Amino acid sequence: MLIPGTAAPKLISDAMVKSMQPGSVIVDVAVDQGGCCVNTRPTYHDQPTFVVDEVIHYCVANMPGAVPLTSTLGLAGATLPYALRLAGQGLKACASDAALGRGVNTHRGALCHRGVAESLGLAWTELAAGTL
Repeated sequence: MLIPGTAAPKLISDAMVKSMQPGSVIVDVAVDQGGCCVNTRPTYHDQPTFVVDEVIHYCVANMPGAVPLTSTLGLAGATLPYALRLAGQGLKACASDAALGRGVNTHRGALCHRGVAESLGLAWTELAAGTL
């Protein structure tokens, strides 16, 4: 499972890749968070693949960039309700909406997102409900 702010767990090991049939393909959609395959490294649309142990790896960072209009419309549709809530209620929306609250990374100079803190090796403080 991808946890916002943290590196993706390595779910596909070298041994697993070696056991795959030649010509098999891995599409690592977690590449923007470091990838879930031990061999993952970011690639680009002009050279989207590389081969390790005869297995093709497709690890294009920012995959939605290949379809910018479609991805923009999808992202706008998914985020508009949150933006409207924030516009109407300000930071108080983060206190009343758990999804918005989980999106707060820093508040009043303190790092308050555990995943971000752990991925950076920094201390964090839990966001207290009454502080927003």
